[in-house]
Amino acid sequence: MATGTARIRDPDRKQRILAAAAGLGARRGFHAISMAEIGAAAGIVGSGIYRHFDSKTAILISMSDLVMDRLENGAAQILAAAGDPAVAMSLLVKDHIAVAIEDRDILAIYHREAHTLPEDDWRRLRRRQRHYVEDWVHVLAQLRPEASDSELRLTVHAAFGAIQSILFFNSGLAPDQLAAQLAVPAHGCLGINIARLENSERVVTSGDSG
Repeated sequence: MATGTARIRDPDRKQRILAAAAGLGARRGFHAISMAEIGAAAGIVGSGIYRHFDSKTAILISMSDLVMDRLENGAAQILAAAGDPAVAMSLLVKDHIAVAIEDRDILAIYHREAHTLPEDDWRRLRRRQRHYVEDWVHVLAQLRPEASDSELRLTVHAAFGAIQSILFFNSGLAPDQLAAQLAVPAHGCLGINIARLENSERVVTSGDSG
């Protein structure tokens, strides 16, 4: 009968690999780093990285799906819970800002390297992006019924651009300050008065608390 202690897999190892690849890739360019460097940065010796990913492309695909999962799941929760379209739109903005700040390295790499993905993965991720955009367009259409479909989409992409401007510019601001600064132009692109909306939310909260 075999003896010895069963080997226990580290459940965080895959996430460490993705984090290491994102950090190295954002600083030096994803094409310039090797699997060995990623493994070393993740604290994985030798060929251990290949137990999780067989190539850098596989890592890039996994990172891209990870950030899309966060965006899609956040949007789904917001749309399921928020009844008022202005509140829903504002929450979508704030969630996208949070993802952009927390997963900045991954988003930056995706913007630079997505064109290198295999065609099937590129098309699949593009479909996921379009579905996410549709969530925003659907909400914004309720706030701006006079706008054409093209105008709504342009407006949504303008808000994305305002948020994702941080991907290639490091302001040095703390995350909470950065989020507050990004919220203003993003809401402005969408035609939402953020101060008025936040005041309304405080009034509702105050009324409910009594």
